[in-house]
Amino acid sequence: MTKHLRNQKGATMVIVLMLLVLLVILGFSAISMADNQTKRVSWHQQREQALQYAEAGIHRYMAELSKDPNFYKTQASTNMQNIDTVYQDGYFKIVCTQPSIADPYINVTSTGWHKNSANIKRTITAKLQKKDLLQNAATTNTGSDVFWYTNRYMRGDVIYGPLHINGNLVVSGKVGDDYADGGPLFYDKVTYSGNYIIEPGSWFASDTKWFNPVYNTVDGEVKPEKVPRTGMPSMNEDLRAQADEDYVFQGRTCIYIDGSTLYIRNKGGSRTSTSLPSNGIIYVRGNTGNNKWGLNTANVFVSGKLNGRLTIAAENDIYITATDPTAWDTPNAASTPASSGGVTYYDLNNQTITADNRNTLITGCDDMLGLIANRNVRILHYYWPKADGYTNGWGSPSERDVAPNNLNIHAAICAVTGSFEYEEHRDGPKKGTLTVLGSVIQNRTGPLSGYSVNLVDLDSFTNITDPLHDRLSGYGRIFMHDPRMMYESPPSFMGPNNSGWEIIEWHE
Repeated sequence: MTKHLRNQKGATMVIVLMLLVLLVILGFSAISMADNQTKRVSWHQQREQALQYAEAGIHRYMAELSKDPNFYKTQASTNMQNIDTVYQDGYFKIVCTQPSIADPYINVTSTGWHKNSANIKRTITAKLQKKDLLQNAATTNTGSDVFWYTNRYMRGDVIYGPLHINGNLVVSGKVGDDYADGGPLFYDKVTYSGNYIIEPGSWFASDTKWFNPVYNTVDGEVKPEKVPRTGMPSMNEDLRAQADEDYVFQGRTCIYIDGSTLYIRNKGGSRTSTSLPSNGIIYVRGNTGNNKWGLNTANVFVSGKLNGRLTIAAENDIYITATDPTAWDTPNAASTPASSGGVTYYDLNNQTITADNRNTLITGCDDMLGLIANRNVRILHYYWPKADGYTNGWGSPSERDVAPNNLNIHAAICAVTGSFEYEEHRDGPKKGTLTVLGSVIQNRTGPLSGYSVNLVDLDSFTNITDPLHDRLSGYGRIFMHDPRMMYESPPSFMGPNNSGWEIIEWHE
């Protein structure tokens, strides 16, 4: 028995050794687990930091765009790209695409990583869209009502591009492309913030053909969409400060644009020539009010063909003329108005712009004009500028008519407190077509034509006086949005407070 117990003495040592080995294994396992957990936490932190650094690259680029909406075109933008940029304890690298007519967005790709973990990188891409009113073919602050007949969209009106009205959207007309002088026809998105009013004479016509169903289907019904109001611009005070003193004029100013040369007559002075301003801004200041021909009134009379980029701002009204408004000897045969006139782009070579060729023609065009009036932008209808104003008693109404039969305007237009309109739109004969390539921003819906009283909108009886065409005077309206204005604008046109870029898509 004693001998047997003596043989068990070594078992205790074995058990102790086994326990020690087990404890060592558990210890190493715990240390390994803790180390792995630490590495996982560190890895996760570095991934999160990499994402933060990538986001910092996006925001750094957007900060530059907020200071200059056209930053993407500068050498400074190029210099920011494809380099390792230090940020906190890491880096980011950005790459950008420039907007184009085919893709009017800036796509910014940013990769971030921690300085100690170059192998842990995260990449995000943001799609940026310019946010300003030039994205619309037409933007109006105040719409109309059913009783104010001319301030609406009706027969003869064709809109290629988005349209928004903060107030009431009023439409009237016989639908269908095959209807003579038919319309209105909206080929893109239409939105409003007040009421959608179908003029009473149109109640018997379905309005679904007025709107493109691709862009204007709401709850299964073809109609415009009601949306919140959008902000409207004020007169850009920075324009006066930015303009070179040689291009700031006091009082009535007549401007003829001949390519890259400007012919200017200020007040009753002589005709002078000059080049386009280096910063692209002409500013006219002076008295305001209804004294159209006053030498001290801040009105501009303008026409011609622009080769370059220019913004003309007037503290009162801007009048678009048929021909050279600095040629005061004759008002271009007042009794027989020019067949066409207005302001156009040199790069388009007098080609007729249509919905089908618009993008093709505008792709090769670098010209861009801005017209900003604190009150109205108007088509000149009657009389002509002279040294001491127009000539009183100058012929019959038809002989005083200096508006062209057709008018082409290539420009971004802004009537801050007034309208884009045809002066004395109810008077005179029926004109041809007004084609605007660009964007129209106005406080009130401006009249461009005069119409007879509409009763019912049927094929054989549309109004009292004319069963086929109820436009009695003025122009049929074609607004075509300039697709370049999705991402750029005339010099300092909207000002820093009314333009910028926003993120519309974000993904890793």
